[in-house]
Amino acid sequence: MEAKDSPQYFLDTSVVRSKLLGTQTYKQYLNSHLEGHPLYISNYVQMEMKRSYLINIISFYFMLRLDTINTIGDAITFWSNKFKTSQLKAILQLVPQLFSTHQLDLTSSQDKEKALQILGIYIKRFELLLRKKYTNIGQDATACARAVVPLNVELNNMAQGFKQFADEFGDVETCRSQCQIDQFLLERYRKEVEAYVEQASQLPKNNETRGFIKIADNLREILEQGATACSCKRCEKIGDAVIALDAPRQMRLEHTDNSFDYLCPPIEQPHYKHPSENQILTN
Repeated sequence: MEAKDSPQYFLDTSVVRSKLLGTQTYKQYLNSHLEGHPLYISNYVQMEMKRSYLINIISFYFMLRLDTINTIGDAITFWSNKFKTSQLKAILQLVPQLFSTHQLDLTSSQDKEKALQILGIYIKRFELLLRKKYTNIGQDATACARAVVPLNVELNNMAQGFKQFADEFGDVETCRSQCQIDQFLLERYRKEVEAYVEQASQLPKNNETRGFIKIADNLREILEQGATACSCKRCEKIGDAVIALDAPRQMRLEHTDNSFDYLCPPIEQPHYKHPSENQILTN
């Protein structure tokens, strides 16, 4: 079968995250719909995975390294008390499963060094998997500088590599000065952005529309304030719009978020909304 006859699927961050980190049942559901087809992501989707997940795992790694943290269990407890839900969830999805697989004792101080080594190798492999498992579409009209920050890690000194990556990825002022998100939104796709804002103003506010309306509110502020309103923090709030606008029109955008139901049709972007993990598990 020629490539042109096989549907090409472009994955949103939510689908990538679920395929890599979801429950076995949900992974099986997604695989039954996606496996056997070419799967694509972009630099921007890779960046969102690093921002929403990989950076949190690296932060936990450095917390576990603290002299005042004696055991894996202490690190989990401290993290649970300190961080917000999304950051907490990312860790609790990983740590117990990863360390139990290696039969580590969460209450043993002797297993702390083993845990650091295992976690460091996992971080290195996860970033590699993100690049190797999916084909990069090779385009990023935003020129996102955070997306191309390299993770260079030597096994004999992983902490240094993780720190350099975290520092460069977290340097949002430098990254923003090198990207083109303002041109992307205010010039290249200005008409589409204006249409999103107008569309949102006519929608009722409910559970289905809430996500899209929040995105449109941020886009409206960018239209009103110009390039100064564009930042890495703002980009985090409009990520779905950026992904939809930059998606290849010849590919189907796979997603779980309701916002794409409003972002894709006006720009004639093919898309498909998968049921949420909760829907699959409860049904």
